[in-house]
Amino acid sequence: MDEIRVRFAPSPTGFLHVGGARTAIFNWLFARNKGGKFLLRIEDTDPERSKSELSAQIIRSMNWLGMEADEPIVYQALNINRHREVVEELLKKSKAYYAFETPEELEAKRKEAASRKVQYKYNRASAELSRETIDKYLSEGKPYAVRFSIPEGRTEFEDIVHGNTVFNNSEIEDFVLMRSDGSPVYQIAVVVDDHDMKISHVIRGDDHLSNTPKQILLYRAMGWEVPQFAHLPMILDEQKKKLSKRRNPVAVEDYKSKGYLSEALFNFLTLLGFAPEDNREIVSKNDLIRMFTFERVNKKSAVFDMKKLDWINSEYIKSADENMIANLVKEKLEDMKLTNESVNLQYVKNVVSLMKERVSTINDFTEFGKYFFEEPSKFDDKGLVKHWNPQIKPVFADYFENLKKSSVWNIEILEKELRDFAVLRNVKAGELIHILRLSLTGMTISPGIFELMKLLGKDKVILRIAGFLEKIN
Repeated sequence: MDEIRVRFAPSPTGFLHVGGARTAIFNWLFARNKGGKFLLRIEDTDPERSKSELSAQIIRSMNWLGMEADEPIVYQALNINRHREVVEELLKKSKAYYAFETPEELEAKRKEAASRKVQYKYNRASAELSRETIDKYLSEGKPYAVRFSIPEGRTEFEDIVHGNTVFNNSEIEDFVLMRSDGSPVYQIAVVVDDHDMKISHVIRGDDHLSNTPKQILLYRAMGWEVPQFAHLPMILDEQKKKLSKRRNPVAVEDYKSKGYLSEALFNFLTLLGFAPEDNREIVSKNDLIRMFTFERVNKKSAVFDMKKLDWINSEYIKSADENMIANLVKEKLEDMKLTNESVNLQYVKNVVSLMKERVSTINDFTEFGKYFFEEPSKFDDKGLVKHWNPQIKPVFADYFENLKKSSVWNIEILEKELRDFAVLRNVKAGELIHILRLSLTGMTISPGIFELMKLLGKDKVILRIAGFLEKIN
């Protein structure tokens, strides 16, 4: 195949999993690096489990990550007649056969194998039926499935990641191509669609490796060119177990809602199995496209490290355009109904400028900096026990009276006035600052207290300290 054409083919039976997103990213980077095409196919042939809203969610997540398809999206369910047509061709070529066993008969064979503690494998009984018997069963309308006839020998291919890979055909059972209700199964559908879409490289997770010999045999049976295969390492959680939604957020939209930037998540997911040049960890999309090669893809499973994701996201927040970050924070505030006339975009941008060195996600701005947008409703108990003592109470009350008289409200003057007052009253400046921080934020940690006071403005500062003294005294 002259043109590089790859595809990402999720099933709309759930949200876009971060493991699936990583597979899509590797397909996308490979296509961009080679000047090829990246395609999207929605494998929606299971009518009971496939949902249109999940298809829309998958596409939405893909677009958010910046991976739109280069050609119209293919919906596999629309190709069922084509899949059936190829099954008929395989029957005519004697590469497949009618299988008349009932589900009950097959289940009995499975139970018998289990009782003997041997692995079940279809016994090919229907493959031995005479033409006369087959015609008789068909004329009687006896239900049947269609099975592929596995040839003798072995199936060998060069996996781009794992190298030479060999399967003994004797270990592969004659698998079903079409069920008794006339619905084609995954194995035939994926091969037909990949062929018709002219896919040159099938890049997917290691969990599909066992499907590959079956699919290669189907290509050969139809006389079609076999694409190249690349199987990617699995992603494990921090306990070295398979990522599970019971233990981890696994949907791409979970991370979006938690305040991760799309560029940061893209960067992080790429590192799960790919080693950039110079072991860099913050890598732009353009640089990833330039340096992407399967020689840098690991064979071993990668670990989904949340601390690393948080760090990468924090680095992207620090370097991002503050207007963009401010708009994302404002969207969160609107969801939380914390916007008003004073909380305009410029004010939010000022908050971003003050906090961006300290946060890991967009949500941190509203979680740890909520006091910028509403008065604190409670005050840290441990902080009060530690800092709000009988000795400091009258001193802080006097400082508050002085603060109300301040005529110049800038960072330098606010700091000088507090430190001069502390010297005058023979207390440490930090003792006043701790109470100031508690009264203004309800917390013991915040950005620089004088920058905070300047941003809140004199009216809010005076109002909050008065409220604090009224509630605590």
